[in-house]
Amino acid sequence: MDPARVNSPSTCTVTLEVLGHKLSFAQDPNSKHLGTTVWDASMVFAKYLGKNCRKGRFSPSKLKGKRVIELGAGCGVAGFALAMLGSDVVSTDQKEVLPLLKRNVE
Repeated sequence: MDPARVNSPSTCTVTLEVLGHKLSFAQDPNSKHLGTTVWDASMVFAKYLGKNCRKGRFSPSKLKGKRVIELGAGCGVAGFALAMLGSDVVSTDQKEVLPLLKRNVE
């Protein structure tokens, strides 16, 4: 296993810098539900928003007040990033995944 890897089967919390804020996301990578893992794609998306939020369509002035529904939110990384840019986010997932998503919101 690569020691520099952020996310592994034994990682219960993933800490990311999202738009200048350190956020910790609880996860259960050993669960049978796919939504209980912080996926690399969600981390890349949050970083992408962070790098591109100063211009164009991802600027807070463009996203402020926009309504976003995140289907299959899992741990909620993408929704958090969009909310931090001013979007009104509703995150949803299967009922088995919701307790973990709620924990990350708190």
